[in-house]
Amino acid sequence: MFVVNFKYKRNIFVVFAVLTVMLRKQDIKILTELVDLKDVKVILHRLHDGIGIILQTESIKSHSTCPRCGTKSHRLHQNHRYIVKDLPFGEKPVFLEINRRQFKCEECKKPFSEKLDFVSQKRTYTKRLAHKII
Repeated sequence: MFVVNFKYKRNIFVVFAVLTVMLRKQDIKILTELVDLKDVKVILHRLHDGIGIILQTESIKSHSTCPRCGTKSHRLHQNHRYIVKDLPFGEKPVFLEINRRQFKCEECKKPFSEKLDFVSQKRTYTKRLAHKII
């Protein structure tokens, strides 16, 4: 959805096209299906000139499994947001803004980051982008 603002400045109308970031539920569902990542949904999108499309995502699951002892944990410790590059959409580069949650194990009391199947650890790109390039 685009909103057009008209401003009068020195006898010239300047047109500003502003991309609104408000999404309807149907838009979110379509973007989530297009991204096609397991247990992930798109909650917001932005289009930046010269950068590309940024899709803000979050996990659908409310828990994660501790890699040390295998216990499921629902206890959220903290959140880390970072951006990874994904497959382009047409000619536009796509970036996923990911909320990687850190949980605290209820059994061994150690914090751990949730495992994301589509991004290798300490990488700034998705596995499917790596496979396409190789």
